[in-house]
Amino acid sequence: MNDQHHGMPLDGRTVVAALVDDSLALMVGVGNAFPATMDIYLNNQSDAKVQASVIGWRRHDADVDNAYGFVALLPMKDVSQRRLKTALFHGAGKPREYRIENRQQRIESILSAVADQSGPAFATVIDGVVEALLAGDPDKKRLRKVTALVQSAARSNGFIEVLGGLEEGDVYIQGWSSDFPVGRTRVIAMGENPALVELTSADFKRDDLGDEASGVTGLMMGDKPINPEKLKRVYFRGREAWYSIEVYQQRVLVAPPDVPAHIRSVLDRVRAPENILSQLQMAAHRFDGRDTVSELDRPIRIGIDFALLIEGSGVLVSGWMLDPDRGVEDVSLRVGGEVVRIDDRWTRQSRADVTAAFAQDPMFSGLNPARNNHGFLVFCPLDETPSSDQVMYLELGIRDAFPAYCPLNPTRSSARQALSRVLPSLDPRSVTASNSIEKQFGPMLQGMSAQSPYAVDVHDVGAFDEDAPVALVVGVDDTINDIGVTIALLGLDPATRHLPIIIAGPVESFDQVGSDILRLAAFYKLNTRIVFAEGVEDFCDALEVGVAATNSETVGLVSAHILPRGDGWFDQLYAAYRKRGGKALVSPTILFEDDSVRWAGTWIDGDAKSGQYLSDRYVGYPCAVLDGAEPSEVTAGTIECAILPRKAFDDIGGFTRGYIGPAEKSLDLALKLRMAGTPSYWIPDVEVLGSEQSISKAPAWEELSNRLDRWAFDRRWSLVVSNLRSHNNAVD
Repeated sequence: MNDQHHGMPLDGRTVVAALVDDSLALMVGVGNAFPATMDIYLNNQSDAKVQASVIGWRRHDADVDNAYGFVALLPMKDVSQRRLKTALFHGAGKPREYRIENRQQRIESILSAVADQSGPAFATVIDGVVEALLAGDPDKKRLRKVTALVQSAARSNGFIEVLGGLEEGDVYIQGWSSDFPVGRTRVIAMGENPALVELTSADFKRDDLGDEASGVTGLMMGDKPINPEKLKRVYFRGREAWYSIEVYQQRVLVAPPDVPAHIRSVLDRVRAPENILSQLQMAAHRFDGRDTVSELDRPIRIGIDFALLIEGSGVLVSGWMLDPDRGVEDVSLRVGGEVVRIDDRWTRQSRADVTAAFAQDPMFSGLNPARNNHGFLVFCPLDETPSSDQVMYLELGIRDAFPAYCPLNPTRSSARQALSRVLPSLDPRSVTASNSIEKQFGPMLQGMSAQSPYAVDVHDVGAFDEDAPVALVVGVDDTINDIGVTIALLGLDPATRHLPIIIAGPVESFDQVGSDILRLAAFYKLNTRIVFAEGVEDFCDALEVGVAATNSETVGLVSAHILPRGDGWFDQLYAAYRKRGGKALVSPTILFEDDSVRWAGTWIDGDAKSGQYLSDRYVGYPCAVLDGAEPSEVTAGTIECAILPRKAFDDIGGFTRGYIGPAEKSLDLALKLRMAGTPSYWIPDVEVLGSEQSISKAPAWEELSNRLDRWAFDRRWSLVVSNLRSHNNAVD
């Protein structure tokens, strides 16, 4: 007998080896009957011991000492990369030492030699090798090796004629085969890359196939979604060998909403164990784009007022659900692969209109006319913002029945737009309003990662110098009717007339008054840059866009709601700023038009026992109370009127997005600056005028938005504030 048979050693003294990957090697040879696992010592060294998996087969017409062929799989992760010369097999019976053949061979060619030698036993050998290779969680490289092995042994066995992906990520397949497995098994799906997936499958009778084959149907689910468009074939282990079922060239690719109907079309012919049939029935009753709640023959109904997709945050849903018999076990929002249960987090609302609408319906005879809390409001956070074509729906888990579905058609909205739609309808005194802030709107703002505002158009007037050492930025919001007064006062003041001035605001408002701004800036011979911006919801957003429109090292920030009380205010502020080394935020006193105090420093009040809190002192007092006040370091300055280093503003990332109005947003920025090493100072002698700002004419919206911003601010800063020391000492 030859010592080699197409690359496989048959002398009982030599093995041929090849690396499967960096952590696994394969050895082939002949010898005694070895156990399924055994110790192998490499290079005859005790520190190079590995425990190998061994797959063997009986060799006919071979001598007793070499009556078995074997394939051994050796883990190599703890073996040094020295040249391997010998392998000592320690199993049952006498140890046997083999010389390792150094000639490089590919695994495929080695296993081809094994196939020639093992004959009918090769399917069992390949099974053992594949199972050993798939143990644990094989990486991509090893899975490609496994696929190559299976491909070399697999025979074609049918076609996939219909396939499609479901929203949850699994793939439905339908076709025919003569040896397809029924039940749950692991298979290899060949797409762009091989994937190890779990197949839940069944067969069904097809009149066009006779007795030799049957229709097959199944669901495949892997760790990662499978793209049905890229699927080429599926490898599976049949009764006798490995087979492949190919995707037919003219296959029907079914859209996700249509897959359940295809499953239902064969469900009454399926032959499968009860647990498999149950899983297929569940898939047949998945969401297919229709509202199935209204089809229920039990008293359960649902309606959606609106669904708002909040950019960078999640979905806000308002609606109602009738369920007098409490048949609904849970309600979840589904989009893509995400599932968010909502009935354990929503805020109930009174909806007497819903009670009245169903009062005469015989199906709802058990409806209590005094119980009206059918409405709900819920915010659902999402890991990723869905694309415009992604399907979104509510799934109702119903006791003793299949789930029912309610499609959602969300519209995209900013947080402010969403809240301006909801808050005016809430009574600020109600428990519902407080609960909504705590459970819905607050988390919505807190988790928001909305895009920062950005410039879309820029117009320069005069000799605007974007690299000047100092620039003045005016932030305009959509409540300003006449920006002309501000421009005129800046043009008449010798201190600001020659500064580079950036006026930034929302493109919607500037589109109407932009020509007037340009005309007035030219009339007063100002060196001005007008910035039209998207995403501006208040003057803070406008200031952020304005700061980005200049390279100046020092920036003065002014809300368009602020008016100078006289000339020279900017020079005084700038002098105080330079006196502090240009490393501070410096703000003036802000007065109402009746000369009462609007802002004169934000300080920490309270004590360790009762708790510390931020307080704007002197608000509402006559300005005379400030006579004799000295410049002081305060806990936080105000961004409504301030001078600060531009780098400090950039280093903290500008304003925090998670607020509705500008008050807490401004305070938040001042505290971020302080924590980053830029303190705030109040200069009492410099006075400007500031009108009371309102972000809405609706009292409920105004009150609730202020409470919501305070909630968001406290979540971010209450612990920090409680540990801060107040700075109320006078500073030269």
